[in-house]
Amino acid sequence: MNPGDPILARVRGATRTFPGRAGPVTALSDVSLDIRAGRLLVVGGPSGGGKSTLLNLIGLLDRPDVGEIEIGGEATGSLGADGLARLRRRVLGHLFQDAGLIPRMSAGANVALPLMYQGVAEGERRERAAKALEDVGLGGRMVSRVEELSGGERHRVGLARALASAPAILVCDEPTASLDAANGETMVRLLREQVAMGRAVVCSSHDPLLLSAADDRATLVHGRLTEGAPP
Repeated sequence: MNPGDPILARVRGATRTFPGRAGPVTALSDVSLDIRAGRLLVVGGPSGGGKSTLLNLIGLLDRPDVGEIEIGGEATGSLGADGLARLRRRVLGHLFQDAGLIPRMSAGANVALPLMYQGVAEGERRERAAKALEDVGLGGRMVSRVEELSGGERHRVGLARALASAPAILVCDEPTASLDAANGETMVRLLREQVAMGRAVVCSSHDPLLLSAADDRATLVHGRLTEGAPP
């Protein structure tokens, strides 16, 4: 990890537990790491190791029971739901494992939807959606409905939606998991392009292709960071 790259997010001593049939289950235990601009961080490890839980904390979709998440220089522990939502919209972009698109809507409408919640005017929403789709190689799919898209195209629309708001940090949960080899290579290339633009990209994955493209790696086993570069 290059100490000269600006830190855009910090995880400090994060622990997260969930209720289980036999008692509380610890999904993360005392995890600390930094996320830096212009770097691709891939969090690997076996299924159930805590990868998605960690990404949900970094993406401000969940809170740690213990520890602190700092995003864009702002500690988040004392923020309410509205404050977290504002910070998510301002700093973060999310690519979910299933792309998270809304059926029966066009690709362009899916990409533009988060911009509406940010108060972006309709004309600018269309322009930014068109630009984001062009950037992921789907400039001709603006009016195509989700049902008309292939699996690989849906993932790229999901990426375009994450990028339309120009986030500083892109959080991707298993971005190549359901893709064939060609589409997986395309996704990795697109993510590397975002890194080259200075964004921080953090992904959960056990895909060797994505792991080989990483600038930094961390490995979670039973909720504990066993490899990587804690601060």
